[in-house]
Amino acid sequence: MKTNRRARTLFALAALIGSLAAAARADVLPQGVIYASDVEPVRITAVAFDPEHPSAGDTVRAQITCTSNAAAVTARVGSIVVNVPKKAPGIFQTTLQLPSLPFYSSHQDVVITAIRTDGAKTQRTISVDLR
Repeated sequence: MKTNRRARTLFALAALIGSLAAAARADVLPQGVIYASDVEPVRITAVAFDPEHPSAGDTVRAQITCTSNAAAVTARVGSIVVNVPKKAPGIFQTTLQLPSLPFYSSHQDVVITAIRTDGAKTQRTISVDLR
């Protein structure tokens, strides 16, 4: 009887510690960032551009929000790839100057890639129409 009671007490204590640890992780993450362990899939949860419809020569600010296990983010347009700096767990931000080219396609696909520390990744393609 004492062994069963001790096992139940230890199990309850372990469950309590686990729930407190999860709550603590959630408290330190930036707003909108979902906690994910190192073995859970990395996800891109939001992509924001400002301005939403840029023109050639504009300065574009971008924020990519991922799950907390994202270690790096890249953005690719055609063959050009840039690393997006990490500002906080799950938050990646950059500011880029678009080139002023006389001839350019008014429609571009931006491929956002979020990468976990073990190399697992996910991608999201965003269509951008230039004015």
